[in-house]
Amino acid sequence: MSSTHRPTAAEDFAGYLRAYHADAFDGDEPVEEVWDRYHLPDGTHHVNGREWDRKKILRGVRSRRSLGASYELYIHEVTVEGRRAAARYTIGTPMLWKVQSATDTAVFAELAEDGRVARTSIFSAGRAGWSGPGKDDPFDSAARPAPGTAPAPPPAAGAEPTPAQDPAHYLRAFYTAGYDPAVPAAEAHDRFHTPDALHQVGGKVMQRSGVLKALEEGRKLGHTYPVDVHETLREGNRFAARYTTSHDGKPTRRQEVFAFGEFAPDGRVRLVRFVLQPGYGA
Repeated sequence: MSSTHRPTAAEDFAGYLRAYHADAFDGDEPVEEVWDRYHLPDGTHHVNGREWDRKKILRGVRSRRSLGASYELYIHEVTVEGRRAAARYTIGTPMLWKVQSATDTAVFAELAEDGRVARTSIFSAGRAGWSGPGKDDPFDSAARPAPGTAPAPPPAAGAEPTPAQDPAHYLRAFYTAGYDPAVPAAEAHDRFHTPDALHQVGGKVMQRSGVLKALEEGRKLGHTYPVDVHETLREGNRFAARYTTSHDGKPTRRQEVFAFGEFAPDGRVRLVRFVLQPGYGA
C-alpha cells in the first residue's frame, strides 16, 4: 500500500473523489479496505432513488475493477458547506478511437466526524460520448467557486429573500410563479434569473426564450410542479440543492432532482443545471 496521503472527504472533497476512484479502480487492496478507508461501514447510500447496502456497492466496485480498463475522471463542480458536500463529475472509459463510455454522476454527501462519508444520495446515468471533459463543462481547476465570489448581502429585516440568500426559496418560488397563469411568464423568469441565464435540464441547454416557451406550454396544459426541498448547500456564488417535485402534485409521478447553480451579483441565478434521475422526460 502506498504511503501517499489520501485526503478524507472532509479535508478535500474533490481530492477524496480522485483518491477513492484511483484506489477502487486501479488498486490491488481488497475493496472492503478501500471502501472503509473513505466511508463509514454502516453508512446509508441511495443511488437513483434506491438504497444500496455495502454488499451491493462492493459488488459493483469488484465488477468495475475486474474490467482492467483505464478511466478518466472529470470533476465539474464541488460545493461544500459545513459537513455536507455536493459534486458533479463524469467517469469516462475509453472504448474505440475517441469514443468512450461515460457515466455522469451527481452526489450529495454528509460527512462524519472522522472525515469519512456517512451518507450519500447519488444520481448516476451512463451514455456514449467523446473522450475529454466536454467543451461546455468546466472541470477540475474550475470545480470550486472562485476566490472572493459571494452572494449579495442579506436582505433587510422583513424583506423577501432573494435567490442568492436562500436556494430553497428560489426553487419553491420559481416553480410557483413559473406555472401561475396570473404571473406573466417573462416576469416569472426575470424575477429569479438574469436575462442571459442558461438552464440545463436533463442535458438540454435552454436560454431565456426556450424557458419561456416551456413555461407557456406547461401553463396551457394546466401543469403544476409542487417542490419539496430536502437539502441545500451554498459556497461563494454557487449553490446545490436536492429536491423532489411531482407532475401536477401526483404522488405516483414524483421525481428527485439535483440542481447546481451560480448566482449573479444582484442575487438572481445566472446558471442552473437540473440533473434528473434516469427515465424522467423533461
